[in-house]
Amino acid sequence: MGSAAEATTDLAQTMAERIMGTTSHAEALRTLRTAFPESSLAQRVAVLATLTRRAPVGLPHNPR
Repeated sequence: MGSAAEATTDLAQTMAERIMGTTSHAEALRTLRTAFPESSLAQRVAVLATLTRRAPVGLPHNPR
């Protein structure tokens, strides 16, 4: 049986995998809202922020 921290980490990983192919922050949040309606906005934004911090430095963000 896993801990609550492990469950949160698993959810964050699943969310991150779901938005890997998105091209903008708005699209990523929309995708997360659709896929994980039970998750709070704070959780969805935290996942997006984590991925944004981990993005390669030279990779430009291409908003639409």
